[in-house]
Amino acid sequence: MSDSMFINFLRQLYHKLPTPPSTNFIFKEFEHSPYEFLQDNAIIYDIGSKDIVGGEYAFGKPPDNSQVICVDIEDGPGVDIVADAHDLSMVKDNSADCVVCVSVLIHLHYPHKVIKEIQRILRPGGIIYVSVPFIFPFSSDPYDCYRFTSDGLKIICEDFECIENGFNRGPASCMCHLLVHFCAMIFSFNNKVIYGINVDLFKWLLFWIKYLDIILGKYQMANVIHAGSYFLGKKPELSDKPSK
Repeated sequence: MSDSMFINFLRQLYHKLPTPPSTNFIFKEFEHSPYEFLQDNAIIYDIGSKDIVGGEYAFGKPPDNSQVICVDIEDGPGVDIVADAHDLSMVKDNSADCVVCVSVLIHLHYPHKVIKEIQRILRPGGIIYVSVPFIFPFSSDPYDCYRFTSDGLKIICEDFECIENGFNRGPASCMCHLLVHFCAMIFSFNNKVIYGINVDLFKWLLFWIKYLDIILGKYQMANVIHAGSYFLGKKPELSDKPSK
């Protein structure tokens, strides 16, 4: 059997296999949802949402009476506005009630600039929810530029009032994900197709590791190896006091 025939055989076998378990385990529930702070008829911007279909948004299902506007630099099934997150000039100042930005900042050249744009378009009292990985494999879309600890994310969002900040993907889940890709690489023999197949194979073999976060997630040193860093905050209300 030639190499090409063998690769085609592996592809066919791969597509017949069931979807493997996720390596992600959310060991910590959020104390608050960004949506619980919204009034009726809220306007929500979902940044980086080209893969959203069927009403599945980055942070769960928004309130039924809200308007969700999906923004991405590339067109896609759920995209309402094609735009670069560094420049949302088509959105008016103080016009959004909530902005959700999940796993996007790591791909952007200037995250601080994007956070400033989010602050500009949010109304006073508006809600921001940002989530990013810290310990995580390289993921180009089309670039992979940064990683953020939960503390680092709080600093980049320092102009907002913090409601909740932390991480919800602990050491076991992180190591499970890294081991999957590490083992897939070792046994790929420098072939991308085999590597991709191996990723799913090792997810089946190693997914159980993530459940150790039921215990490890409670350890005081759990932040040493974490992902799912998140920040939930509020744009400060305008002061009623006259400026000096």
